[in-house]
Amino acid sequence: MIRRSRPRSIKSKEEDLKWMSHALALAAKGGVFVSPNPQVGACVVKAGRLVSSGFHARFGGPHAEVEALRKAGAKARGATLYVTLEPCSSWGKTPPCTEAILRSGVSRVVIAMTDPNPVNRGKGALLLRGSGIAVTDGVLCGAAEHQNEAFSKWIKTGLPFVTLKMAQSLDGKIASFNGRSRWISGPESRGFVHGLRQQNDAVLVGKKTWMLDDPLLSADPAGTPSLREKPWRVVIDPAMEILPRRRVFEGNQITIQAVSCKCRKNLSKNMFLKETRNILFVKEKKGRLDLRDLLKQLGSLGVSRLLVEGGGETAWSLLSAHLVDKVFWLLAPKFIGGRDAVTSVEGDGYQDPNNALNLKSLSCRQMGSDWLFEGRV
Repeated sequence: MIRRSRPRSIKSKEEDLKWMSHALALAAKGGVFVSPNPQVGACVVKAGRLVSSGFHARFGGPHAEVEALRKAGAKARGATLYVTLEPCSSWGKTPPCTEAILRSGVSRVVIAMTDPNPVNRGKGALLLRGSGIAVTDGVLCGAAEHQNEAFSKWIKTGLPFVTLKMAQSLDGKIASFNGRSRWISGPESRGFVHGLRQQNDAVLVGKKTWMLDDPLLSADPAGTPSLREKPWRVVIDPAMEILPRRRVFEGNQITIQAVSCKCRKNLSKNMFLKETRNILFVKEKKGRLDLRDLLKQLGSLGVSRLLVEGGGETAWSLLSAHLVDKVFWLLAPKFIGGRDAVTSVEGDGYQDPNNALNLKSLSCRQMGSDWLFEGRV
C-alpha cells in the first residue's frame, strides 16, 4: 500500500517555503526606517491562499504580525501565520505580539528565526505552544538571520554592524599625490554607493577624508544635499577642527563630530561649538580616538548599521581592531601611481603576510567598468 503522508508532508514544506519567502520580501520593505528594530514581515494564509500581509514599516510602529492579523480580521481564525522573526512576548513600544496572535484564533504559526534578544528569545514560541497553537520554526532561518544580521549584532553586543566601503585603482590608490580623488570609480559604482548609504543608519569618515575631499555624504543619487535625516554623518574630528562651512553640515542629515575627551574643556570657549549639539566625546587609546568606544556610543544612540567611507588610516584602525564585519571593495581599471599617493589601507600593517586578515564568503561582480568585491572579515 502506498502511504500518502509523505507527499502531503513535502507539499506542506513547499508551502512553508513559498509563504516564508513572501514574508521575507515584505520584511525588506522596512529597510533602515525600522532601525534599530529588526526587519520583520508576516502573512496570513488559509487553505493555500493569501489572506493578508504586513511588515514592520517604521521604528515604534505596529509590528508585522499585528498588522497582518488586523487586516485579516475574522478570516485569521484557523489560518496559518507566517512571520520572519519569533513574535515578541514582552512589552516594548507596543504590546506583546503574542497577545494579538492568541486573540486572532490562528491555528498555526510558522517562524523563520528565533529572536536574538534575550528578553524574548524562545519565550514567544514557548508561550504559543503552551496555548495550543502549532508552531514550526527554522523555516528559511538562514535568510532571515542574514536579513537581520545588523540587529542581531547590535542587540547582543551594543555595537553597530560595520560595513567598510573603499574605491581604489588597480595599484591600490584612493587619491593622487596631491589628494585628488574625484573620480576613481565610475558612475555605476557611485550610484551603488548612494544606495548603500540609504541602507545604513550612519556614514563615518576619517579626518583626512573630510580635510581633502570635503564630502557631502548625501544619500541622494543626484549628489545634492539630502532631504532625508538618515544616514547620519559621523566625522572623526579629534581636535575639533571642522568648520561650519564644510559640506557635511549641508542638508537635513544629522552630522555628529567625534572628538577627543580632552577637548571637552574647549567647548565653552568656542561659540560655534556652543551651538552644535551633535558632539560625541570619545576616549583616546595610544594617542588616537578609541574607535570601539565611538562605536559603542553610536550603538547607544540606536545606530545598528554603520557604513565607513574613511581613508586608509581609518580603514586600518578598524580592520586591525577587528571592528569591521563586511567590506565592499570597488576596483577601478586604472593606475594612479605616486609614492606619496594615498593607499586604501595604511597604518602600520602586518609584518608577516601570513598573519594578514582574510576575507570569507567572497564574491565579485562587474559594475560598469569597475569590479566590486564583497566579503566578510
